[in-house]
Amino acid sequence: MSPTPHPVPADDAEPAGAAPWPALGDHLALDFLNTTATARGGRVEWLSSGEAFLEWLKTAAVIDKPPRFERAALDGAAKDAIELREWFRGVLERVKAKGRGAMAPSDLKRLNALLARGATFQRVEPTSDGFKTVSVRPVDDAQALLAPLAAAIADLLCHGDLALVRRCEGEQCTLWFYDRTKSHRRRWCSQALCGNRAKAAAFRHRHRDGH
Repeated sequence: MSPTPHPVPADDAEPAGAAPWPALGDHLALDFLNTTATARGGRVEWLSSGEAFLEWLKTAAVIDKPPRFERAALDGAAKDAIELREWFRGVLERVKAKGRGAMAPSDLKRLNALLARGATFQRVEPTSDGFKTVSVRPVDDAQALLAPLAAAIADLLCHGDLALVRRCEGEQCTLWFYDRTKSHRRRWCSQALCGNRAKAAAFRHRHRDGH
């Protein structure tokens, strides 16, 4: 596995633009971590603005209908989301290396402060044959958009099997994933991307050594 690159500030990363976000993490917390990645020789950022942040939240099925907030508030939430993401990256690498005991009291305090913004209530809605209860998470301000991401981070850190949380073995790839395969031998973010590149590189290496 190649060394984990140091996080790059958002100002040093290119906005994703039309580049599709790689929904390959198999856990929301890791999908969130993958909102920045190495592509085309540089860093791509999918949370480059408040508008981009909202678009990603929709794409990742975190929210259904985008709430309306002032642009400045959304841009501020996007910057805070990037800060949360890079904090989580550091925490995840630490607990992967040293175990859950490596989480500091300050880490818990930060996470709990965000979780406190995510209060939910139950609502009864009709169905084709009766009724159902639905959990509703009010979003009263732009900062509340971070609460479901904090909940996903808490779920992974508290309940996830850390042995199955991995970073793609592709050269220079920065994507993380939760290995949900039956054999638990997943190595790549995607077989179609890094997996095929690794196979092609191995073929070239064998071909070169054979001559």
